[in-house]
Amino acid sequence: MTIEHTVNGNPRGTRQEIDALRGTGLLQSRDEWAARNDELSASLNQLIRRYRLARTDNALDVGCMSGELTDRYGEGLNLRWSGIDPDIPESKISRNGARLYPGFGHQLAFPDDHFDCVTFANVYEHVPPTLRAATLAEIYRCLTPGGILVGQLPNPYFPIESHSRLPFLGVLPRSLQRVYWRLTPTGWDFEKAHFFSVSMNDLKRRAQACGFEVIAVRNFNYSVRAIPKSVHWLAAIHSRLGILPWAWQFAFRKPL
Repeated sequence: MTIEHTVNGNPRGTRQEIDALRGTGLLQSRDEWAARNDELSASLNQLIRRYRLARTDNALDVGCMSGELTDRYGEGLNLRWSGIDPDIPESKISRNGARLYPGFGHQLAFPDDHFDCVTFANVYEHVPPTLRAATLAEIYRCLTPGGILVGQLPNPYFPIESHSRLPFLGVLPRSLQRVYWRLTPTGWDFEKAHFFSVSMNDLKRRAQACGFEVIAVRNFNYSVRAIPKSVHWLAAIHSRLGILPWAWQFAFRKPL
């Protein structure tokens, strides 16, 4: 459920969108967004190849949006992909043949032990706290024994918060985040974005409470290819320092 606010060939006219086309501002250009998707999918595919145990060859992308990343996960992997997202108005087939359905992670309309792999990239921070345990429990139910949950969680304490593009938004209490969000250049409404500051420790704790084994957690940063040109200099400094990852990537397993 990543917030995709990029610029197409007919910009909607905001200053930030026009800046993105010109390579300035804090929004990504088309090429930068494509690089972001390339790097994210390649990195998570690496985890899938390393840890998946082939049983049903079924896979699910929770928070699939339009299916763009779902299709990229499928490249080079012999898996039959499905996807769910609450913002899909009706069922459809993606460009590469994944079956996409409207739905929520805490109410998965799939049988038990159905998927070898579930992807969960940049989604957990959009799940309301009251639904986090139920969402992870549903994913656990639908995985085969030995099945894996692979995903990414943005670091809310990174200096520039990724959803709003605002400095240090993630460290504020939610009541102040709502006010500060008014300055976001992305054009997204705070309630529509339903973003919550949440840590990797929270995700691991809840996943383990559902029965998952934590088999991998690693830091992840995008290359400068995926970062707006106006902040390349900041990205270079961050890379040299080697601290505060942009995100964490993870792989959890349902025990055999």
